[in-house]
Amino acid sequence: MKKKHLFTLILIIFLWSNIIPPSLAENTNLIPCSQSPAFIERMENAPDGYYYNKPFKAYSNLLCGEDGLPHLPLDRLSLAVDISIAFGMFFYITGWIGWTGRSYLLALRKQGAGEEKEIFIDVPLFVGCMLASLTWPLLAIKEFLSGELVAKDSEISISPR
Repeated sequence: MKKKHLFTLILIIFLWSNIIPPSLAENTNLIPCSQSPAFIERMENAPDGYYYNKPFKAYSNLLCGEDGLPHLPLDRLSLAVDISIAFGMFFYITGWIGWTGRSYLLALRKQGAGEEKEIFIDVPLFVGCMLASLTWPLLAIKEFLSGELVAKDSEISISPR
C-alpha cells in the first residue's frame, strides 16, 4: 500500500471516529416575542382588529429577532418536525406531478400515439395516470429494483465530439 493511500485511510478513520466534537450552533440572538421591545411596539402600533390582534397574540409565543419579527430557528430538534412535514409534503406532491407526466408519456408511447396526444391531452388516460401515480414512491422503488427506471449505458447516446 502506498503512503498516500495509507495516509488517506488514517485520515478517514480519524474523522470517522468522531474525535473532533461537533459544534452546536445555539441561537442566542432571539428572545421571546412577548419580551421583545420592537415586537411590542409593532403590536401597539397595529390597527385594532381581528386580523391584527389574533396573529400578534399567536406570534407572542414565538422567538423574535432585533427587528421585532418572529423567526423559526432550526437549532432545536423539536422544531425539525415543522420543517420535515412541509418538506415531505413538497417532495411527495412534486414527485406525484413528475411521475404522472412520466407515466402519461410512457402510456402514449405504448399506444403508438404521436406528439398529437402530448399537445391535446387524452383526459381519461391522464386521469388514470394521475390516480395510479398516487403511490409513486412504491412504483419508483419497484421500477428501480427491476431495472426499468434507469436506462442502460448502451442506450444513452454520446456526442461524437
